[in-house]
Amino acid sequence: MILSLSISNVVFIDKLEIDFQNGLVVFTGETGAGKSIILESISLALGSKSNPSLVKNDCESSIIILIIKKNSLIEQICKDLFISTDDEIHIKRVQFKDGRTKSYINDNLVSLSIIKSISSKIVELHGQNDDTSFIDQSKHIDIIDSVGNYKSELITINRLSLEMNKLRIDIEERYKKLSDTSNQKSHLEEICNEIEALSLEKDEEHMLLEKRKLAMEKSKVVESLANIKSIINQDNGVQDLSRKIYGEVTNLMSTKNEMIDELNEDITQIDNRLTNVMSIIERIQQEIDIQGNDIDFIEQRLFSIKALARKYNVLSEDLQGYYLQIKKELNLLNSDLSEVTKIEDQYADLLKEYKIISNELSKKRRIISKEFDISVLQELKDLKFPNINFKTSIERKISENYFGKKGEDIVSIEISTNRTSPLDLITNVASGGELSRIILAIKSVMSKRHQVKTLIFDEIDSGVSGSTATAIGKKLSLIAKELQIFSVTHSPQVAARANHHYLIQKTEYQNNTESVIIISELDKTQRVEEIARMLSGEKITNQAREASKSLLYDDV
Repeated sequence: MILSLSISNVVFIDKLEIDFQNGLVVFTGETGAGKSIILESISLALGSKSNPSLVKNDCESSIIILIIKKNSLIEQICKDLFISTDDEIHIKRVQFKDGRTKSYINDNLVSLSIIKSISSKIVELHGQNDDTSFIDQSKHIDIIDSVGNYKSELITINRLSLEMNKLRIDIEERYKKLSDTSNQKSHLEEICNEIEALSLEKDEEHMLLEKRKLAMEKSKVVESLANIKSIINQDNGVQDLSRKIYGEVTNLMSTKNEMIDELNEDITQIDNRLTNVMSIIERIQQEIDIQGNDIDFIEQRLFSIKALARKYNVLSEDLQGYYLQIKKELNLLNSDLSEVTKIEDQYADLLKEYKIISNELSKKRRIISKEFDISVLQELKDLKFPNINFKTSIERKISENYFGKKGEDIVSIEISTNRTSPLDLITNVASGGELSRIILAIKSVMSKRHQVKTLIFDEIDSGVSGSTATAIGKKLSLIAKELQIFSVTHSPQVAARANHHYLIQKTEYQNNTESVIIISELDKTQRVEEIARMLSGEKITNQAREASKSLLYDDV
């Protein structure tokens, strides 16, 4: 609950401090006296959007401080922020004239989102503008969910919806990318196919050039090789002489001498070298003799390699590396499609889970909506709606591309103010006075389920009078037995039910050039006069005073 309010430099208020109690707290005063300033200040402190018009003309900023009673939910938020607390929490909002604001909890600077998180655990505020959004059909699902006992399902369905829509966007973007790169993919495939068709071998161009040299000088090479073989192999040739020398050296091996051993090793190497030379000559001859050494074939092969290298603007020796690079790029494009398939599988799994939770959520909504309808109907009868019909309808929405954060239900709260008229949305049926009572009935039911301890109404009784206003006063008084209620009111019937009554007056001074707002809590005698004023207007009659006393003391 709200324990106190401190205001500095707000509109016509230099300094104001009010301590609040439990029960029904009402604010009355003439039109234009500044009643709504109190609620606007409270709303600002609790995280509403910046309102520079609240700053007093000759000041750079205004300061609003709320002292609230701590509960376990608020305590945990403060604990997470490492903010020390006792039984009271101080919330301060500084509004600057340039539109900036700063928020504090127990003098610790915090973000506005933290303030809103805390305020949602304390207060529900319903101004005249809030009522319009409150009955907006798109908000009806929130009304039902606020009284339902399925918070875990709501958290899960919200998480699944966010994850699914994120994946859906990812899938669409990936398919767009694949579509944009389809031509690129075809080009890369064409390059790979051409290079693969060439069947390049490692260092093939170098080997072909060597073969071409051999092929072009075939006769010269053949003759020279034959001469070399003859010199080596003929009688008294190099190899024959080498072996004769080797034999002589072998005869000397019995003489144990290091120089002879060295000589033997060198002669042995000569023989091995000659054997290796003969092997090389035979391989060269084989290369010259095979069909692949045909000069036309070699020239054509070299031409194909160089032509392909020129086509893709690379060196012939880099063609194989270029192919590997293109292949890698192509694999990346192909992997994108594979990745999309994986993401689509993830989406399908989430969708399956979403459907299960959504169906369970829908069942629970239908159960709670029936209980809700019965409770609201009873509240409406108490508020002078004897013949009203009230029904919450739930339908399933079907969408292939979007799954909402609240499931697949469309919730509509419909009424008929007399039993012969068909049900329709509240906005299409209710008048201003009826609307106020319907909202109060719904809020009365909701308040029994909510953990917040303070409800704030800005002219909930707007447009009603007589017995209807009396019924609203009784209902507010009844709710106030469990919760702290703040209400700005023009209704004497509502004001008479208050546990604490504040009068707001605006006075002029300095030759009517300056205004100041005075707020005071009324005692019993003062309340008689104020309610009499509300009943009769500017001139208070004795009859009005008697009627005021009747409201205050007889109809309790």
